[in-house]
Amino acid sequence: MTDEPESIRLRDQVRDIQAQLVRSEKMAVLGSLTAGVAHELNNPIGFVKNNTVMLEEYLQVLLPVLREVLVWSREPEGLAATLGERIASASGGEDLEPILDDLAPLLADTREGAQRLEDIVGGLRSFARADTPEGEPFDINQCVKDALKVAWNELKYKATVVQSMTEVQVLNGKPGEIKQVILNLLVNASQALADYGEIRLGTRQLDGEVEFFIADTGTGIAQEHLERLFTPFFTTKPAGKGTGLGLSISRDIVTAHGGRIEVTSKLGEGSEFRVFLPIPQDDP
Repeated sequence: MTDEPESIRLRDQVRDIQAQLVRSEKMAVLGSLTAGVAHELNNPIGFVKNNTVMLEEYLQVLLPVLREVLVWSREPEGLAATLGERIASASGGEDLEPILDDLAPLLADTREGAQRLEDIVGGLRSFARADTPEGEPFDINQCVKDALKVAWNELKYKATVVQSMTEVQVLNGKPGEIKQVILNLLVNASQALADYGEIRLGTRQLDGEVEFFIADTGTGIAQEHLERLFTPFFTTKPAGKGTGLGLSISRDIVTAHGGRIEVTSKLGEGSEFRVFLPIPQDDP
């Protein structure tokens, strides 16, 4: 006789696997499209940045001249008075002084926005790049920075992010997969916050390994759930909010790199995840 609860559980697992395969295929296509879109965005962003830099250089020359002309045009007699009238007519009576004052800050904001776009595109391109099968040297601090760029839209309205990255040795492996782990932990930390909170993250070097840690001030995880946290399809999130595969996949990636993940949590206070990765040993 068929065990009905077991039958339902297996059916649900099959359905979840099918949904995950569909999502994986969509993500593969999205990754390919993202790489193309990021490449196309690079050119116009470059134009905006370069043009902004040139405009700022031109303004450094023109602004003092324009201010002198403006001051002179306010003289009450002769050519100055005539010039003042023509400037007033051409400007529709607008006060030009605050406009001149605003030009440099506006250009600075534009340059900062273009730089932000370039950072986001760089992060997307980095995530879209395929890892080499044999692995490669990588800087985990750069992986954290790239993951933050991609996750920023998820984080900026929900948390204050406090970073404490330190200089660590170069590791070896698949940086794209490590970024996936970091991104998953960042999103999980954000989703664990019931209201606006704090996320602390950083890196540090220990004896023979490098640690990445991320802690949140979220709702925390019940102790009875901690042992099952990395079990495939187990999730404490509401229906439709998670597949229960993120942490399982993250653990498999870290294990494949010779590392481990540890977690501590307390209900109502938050959670901390620590990823340990081995430092490559020099051949004798």
